[in-house]
Amino acid sequence: MKTFVVIGLGRFGTALARELSALDHEVIAIDRDEARVNAIADEVTHAMAADIHDENVLRRLGVAECDCAIVAFASDLQDNILVTLLLKELGVRRVIAKAQSDLHVRVLQKVGADQIVFPEDDMGVRLARILSSGRVIDYIDIGGEYKVAEMHAPRSWQGRSLRQLDLRRSSTINVLLIKTQNARGPLVSPTADYVFQPDDVVVVMGLDGDVTEISDAE
Repeated sequence: MKTFVVIGLGRFGTALARELSALDHEVIAIDRDEARVNAIADEVTHAMAADIHDENVLRRLGVAECDCAIVAFASDLQDNILVTLLLKELGVRRVIAKAQSDLHVRVLQKVGADQIVFPEDDMGVRLARILSSGRVIDYIDIGGEYKVAEMHAPRSWQGRSLRQLDLRRSSTINVLLIKTQNARGPLVSPTADYVFQPDDVVVVMGLDGDVTEISDAE
């Protein structure tokens, strides 16, 4: 379980906070708007209506001890940048900020944002899935119950072939592509004889539960 701080409870921030909480993480949600805070209060660990510029509030909440803070609003450019800078100065290990232009991205990079996103309607859910697992690099909802994820291959796969793993017998997982340091390009539709190496990255497709199980595997 990880601890996240989500600052800004618009559509993106609310979706992100709810999904992170649904994935059994501790979530602190902060917004100036008390109505937005009240709307999500029962779904997260802690929700607070507060001045996002108040360094003392952020200190009391222990943001420096959190695994990640997300600045989930971009409509107020100045506030977005100042809060990102404040979080970095407080020592938050990973700060992700929402941006709305290329210039905005460059400024956020200069103040120390570790990751910058341009959210789409479903980006809050998508980012939550990526953050929830240190193994997942990217995550795509293709509709229905099936998902596609790019992730670091589990360590338990190393030294074993696809045939030995026999993923289709125990799950719905299909390995679509493998990125390996021992090849010039990605291996598309790899053969059953492929033996996984350290640092391999895979793109898999399967039912949501099976993809989540692999992403959490050692």
